[in-house]
Amino acid sequence: MMAQDEKPAENHSELEARNTILLEAAAAIEKKAGAALDAIRIERAVVGVFFTGVKLSTGAGGVAYTPPESIDRASTRILRSKPYSFRDAPVREVMHGLASHPFAGLMQLATLNALSVPYFDEYTAEGDAQSDVSDDAQLFRGRKVCMVGAILPLLKKMRSLGVREMLILDKKKETEVDPELGTRINPEQAEAALGNCDTAVLTGATIANGSFPELLRMIPRTSAVVVAGPTAGFLPVPLFERGVALVGTVAVIEPDHALDILSEGGGGYQLFSTCVRKINLANEARLRELGM
Repeated sequence: MMAQDEKPAENHSELEARNTILLEAAAAIEKKAGAALDAIRIERAVVGVFFTGVKLSTGAGGVAYTPPESIDRASTRILRSKPYSFRDAPVREVMHGLASHPFAGLMQLATLNALSVPYFDEYTAEGDAQSDVSDDAQLFRGRKVCMVGAILPLLKKMRSLGVREMLILDKKKETEVDPELGTRINPEQAEAALGNCDTAVLTGATIANGSFPELLRMIPRTSAVVVAGPTAGFLPVPLFERGVALVGTVAVIEPDHALDILSEGGGGYQLFSTCVRKINLANEARLRELGM
């Protein structure tokens, strides 16, 4: 029997799958940045209620979703672990998830996002200064769409695009979704819904919590896969290799302001309105394969 003060064991298969994606992203960054990474360190780090964020010594910043379960799992491990400070830590150590800290995985993700920003140009249209996944209407208009993780502003935009049917899966019971935006389904219906969709939208949170690979296996090869949210702001190579057609994410343009917001309990709405720029990273080969 589990002792009263013990926490449930982490789902290691989900964490291993998440780590594989992040390590592939780290390898892609190392291929581009090379020895320059040796001089980069973490200047500032914040584990916020909704997002985790870092600022690098280069001035670049990155953010990633803070899954509530990661905080719950870390509560006792923080007390048992040796002291570790992310401030001034070598970026190579953090980007590979080698930091000895309960939030090492979240910091790894935020750090990869910060390191990736300089290389986004090769995945974006020339002159595309600000874009949202809903700008690529062909992925949604007249199609059956299943969204995992409710992004309310995006749902409202999709309704205006004329989706044929919208199914919404969000395990957070407190998330309220207007029935006019779509039909909310139970987690037990995920496989059936994803298996019959034309377009699947997975939030970046599915990468942070490790559920992304399992969800991806439920989606037919003939369906378009979109990943959306600030958490997916790393080099999209591992996602593209897994058949993702479009990544809608952000580039942090004011790192200090972003981390100030996170340190005071702010979240996505505050970030989007002040210190990040939306950006679409397109897998042109996959889009052509889908006839788009």
